[in-house]
Amino acid sequence: MAQTATEPLLEVSGLVKHYPLTQGILFRKQVGAVKAVDGVDFALGRGETLGIVGESGCGKSTVAKMLVNLEKPTDGTIKYKGEDITRLSGRALKAVRRNIQMVFQDPYTSLNPRMTVGDIIGEPYEIHPEVAPKGDRRKRVQDLLDVVGLNPEYINRYPHQFSGGQRQR
Repeated sequence: MAQTATEPLLEVSGLVKHYPLTQGILFRKQVGAVKAVDGVDFALGRGETLGIVGESGCGKSTVAKMLVNLEKPTDGTIKYKGEDITRLSGRALKAVRRNIQMVFQDPYTSLNPRMTVGDIIGEPYEIHPEVAPKGDRRKRVQDLLDVVGLNPEYINRYPHQFSGGQRQR
């Protein structure tokens, strides 16, 4: 679906995630719900950045997981380029996930200390090989390092060899 100039790139409307509380072993009866997210709305245009902040347990990670379709919302819509991605699966979902990602607050805990930075950055190309054939991957990873202001020669370094800011990039 084509995006118009005024249409947001990402639009979240009435986003809700409730986890059911059940009782009973054989006939599980719902007796309540934990309201992790209840009515989140925002629109994000091309080139804009959104930071989600709040106290521990307020639903930040749950919102992020729903945005990449790792959690299904109880209610609401998540539109990317005008398409409701909550209804996608298979190849269509995989295609959207190439363009949406989470950035974790503490990058050191999300980076595998046994992998080089080149291996970590190149890992998505293993999942999406059509984006970068095997022979082009090293060059693509070096280009990405350059884009975020890191020396492309750092491709063989490990996460502990970077500062906190460098790890986050």
